[in-house]
Amino acid sequence: MTKKRIGNYYILKQIGEGGFARTYLAEHTILKQMACLKQNINLSKEDTALLIQEATLLWEIHHHSLPSLRDFIDCGDGSFAMIMSYISGKDLFKIKEEDYAQGISPEHVCWMTQRCLGGLRYLHHHGVVHNDVKPHNMIVQPREHNVFMVDYGLSTLRPDRYTKCPGYTPAFAAPEQIQGKPPIPETDIFGLGLTMIYALGGDIGTKQMPSSVPKQLQEYFLRMVKYDPLSRPRNAIELTDELLALRKKLFGRTSSGEDFVIS
Repeated sequence: MTKKRIGNYYILKQIGEGGFARTYLAEHTILKQMACLKQNINLSKEDTALLIQEATLLWEIHHHSLPSLRDFIDCGDGSFAMIMSYISGKDLFKIKEEDYAQGISPEHVCWMTQRCLGGLRYLHHHGVVHNDVKPHNMIVQPREHNVFMVDYGLSTLRPDRYTKCPGYTPAFAAPEQIQGKPPIPETDIFGLGLTMIYALGGDIGTKQMPSSVPKQLQEYFLRMVKYDPLSRPRNAIELTDELLALRKKLFGRTSSGEDFVIS
């Protein structure tokens, strides 16, 4: 059976589908290296524009917790494909649902939060608001103690007060997104805070966390999900410094050597 080929890549299998594009696991025909290929579904100007916008946004992004853009190609049939680095691993939503139904331990949630804060700090410094921070968009690599934030289909570059809200995931949306207001860095802070409340086994509706979660850590995440964006922490650097101090106080160390097992 002949493998489907797009440019210099063989398509191995579909690994996801969003509102306007499908993603595939692909293999470079010469280098035999894995890549993630994202191709627009509908041959419309609108979907093409969305894919081009996402690729343009990622062109200058280079960070150890963010995917890298490898190429952007014309597929020859009216569609286009964005080639990104392939990130192996399970997303945080699946890990929580399949491996840690009662909640992930606070110490592990701390290092995951720290990795995500590093990615957000980099994005915000470059004028990018992710706008869809949720557990489904976080791929966890336990051995490396790293978390990759993926899917930039709803991201915006240097939004201003006239920028329209490009969309959102209802369960993890910040109030300003639901109100249709422009995305801001505090929107990503809200999404990260709510994601980690979920990871801890908390209720994302009431924002209540299990009693086993240290009170100071609960307060830390609750500040990130305040209704008023101006009442939330705005600086990922300060949040990281505070988290490091909390890790030292609560767990006696700032790096976790404990195994984090997923199926």
